[in-house]
Amino acid sequence: MTGFPLALLLLPVAAPGPAWTQIYQPGWTSHSVRQHPDAGPVEVLKRTVAGVACFAGTTLVDLPRAALLEVATDIPGSVHWSTAGVKEAETFARSANGLDFYQYLALPAWTLSSDRFWFLHGVVEQSPTVSIFRWDRLEGGGPYATRYEAVLEAHPGAVEPPVNAGGWVFAEDSGLTRITYYICSDVGGAIPIQVQTLATTRTLPDNVGDLVREARQRTERAASGG
Repeated sequence: MTGFPLALLLLPVAAPGPAWTQIYQPGWTSHSVRQHPDAGPVEVLKRTVAGVACFAGTTLVDLPRAALLEVATDIPGSVHWSTAGVKEAETFARSANGLDFYQYLALPAWTLSSDRFWFLHGVVEQSPTVSIFRWDRLEGGGPYATRYEAVLEAHPGAVEPPVNAGGWVFAEDSGLTRITYYICSDVGGAIPIQVQTLATTRTLPDNVGDLVREARQRTERAASGG
């Protein structure tokens, strides 16, 4: 590992908005279902958590939890495997159970919105049947204030979402893996809530599908010795 010391992962993290313990609870209702070419039928769920409109995308796949978790935590690789418009991605610090990272997202023109960026603290949790990668916002870049200021200078028109919490859950389910991607975010800027909802429900299945596609490709390469 290069860059910042792992001890920085132990610093307090500001996390406005819903806590993971609130997000990872029953009470989600179905919003829509979309057939994705890589992930199959992805059901989009919706729930208000701590006053924030939250969404989730879920599907069943025939891939191991470890392969899915590897892709989800491959932050630099998201520039290549994600179709969401990730243009910059860095992992600052990493340990067996956490990582701090930054991503810059170029939003499509139809959203009529400025680009977005975030500095997040991620936590990895493992049990015999479930793997979780969850995150909260690092306010002001947290211990990476110098890098944060450099991003603001390089991208003066970009907006940092004031609320950004969520996670990937990979759970064993009858010989398959149930993927659930949770996101609670106030994207910031002058975007009507209807546009935020439309953008999120449209992109959630693609977020899940991107991860499934990359995990499948890596699994197949490993099986073939590539």
